[in-house]
Amino acid sequence: MHISTAQAWSNALYNLQQAQDRQQTANTQVSTQKLATDLEGFGGGSQIITAYQSSLNQTNGYLDVTKTVSDRLSSQDLALQTTSQSASDAKDSIMSALASGSGAALMQSLQGNFSTALSGLNYQHNGQYLFSGGKSDTAPVNVSTLSQLGAASSVASVFTNGTVKKSSQIDAHTTIQTGMLASDLGTALMQTFQDIQKFNDTNVDGPFKDPLTDAQKTFLTTKSAEFNATYTQLTDQTSLNGSMQSSVSSTQTSLQGQVTSLTTLIGGKTDADMATAYSNLQQAQVAVQASAQVLSTLNQSSLLNILK
Repeated sequence: MHISTAQAWSNALYNLQQAQDRQQTANTQVSTQKLATDLEGFGGGSQIITAYQSSLNQTNGYLDVTKTVSDRLSSQDLALQTTSQSASDAKDSIMSALASGSGAALMQSLQGNFSTALSGLNYQHNGQYLFSGGKSDTAPVNVSTLSQLGAASSVASVFTNGTVKKSSQIDAHTTIQTGMLASDLGTALMQTFQDIQKFNDTNVDGPFKDPLTDAQKTFLTTKSAEFNATYTQLTDQTSLNGSMQSSVSSTQTSLQGQVTSLTTLIGGKTDADMATAYSNLQQAQVAVQASAQVLSTLNQSSLLNILK
């Protein structure tokens, strides 16, 4: 009788433990909505899940890069438009002076155009200079007025940017060079501004006045054409920047699709069927209650035997 009772207790305890384990598993699946909380719980499928997760992490990394690059290219687009606009406005300032025959207000207007050019070439994105060529904490153009530019030994000396053009790997197979240098963009523009300033300050036919002399008109007509040519060149750079934006945007869309697909694949391997999980939980709870009732009955029977 003692052997039979001991065996019954052992079986009842085992059944209770198994029921409790099933309840815990089902409860975890319901609360996490996952089949398991670690790779070991997925058995043979863990290697596939690991491979999917690795691909997902890599793809999300590239997606983050495209977002950063896209933001920088948007700022770069604005900077390029500002710089090119300064060339167009400088040409218009000269044409206005030529049309009126007066150069009295020309240098003041050109100073405003020059300031616009500096805003573009020294444009900052997230606290870093866009066209600095690796010297992100240094303004690539080191003068602030036309007078300072005119006094510079050369146009090259006013550029303090480095030579490294920023590149970014936007997916597993594509690296694009998105960086541009202030010296590449602005040398021709600054040269024309300096030529005008020096003509005004030191040329025998300067300064510009009312009325403009024939020599001044001839000189300004030439410089107007130079500003127009520079505007065209800068517009081309803006178009190139736009092409890069489109490329990055397309890659970003593709990467987002990959993230969605990989997430779905991982979910198919790891997500719990919630209807099944709730059903398993209810069944496990009933089993726990039943096993506990058996133990209670055995306990009462044992006490009666002792009393007898």
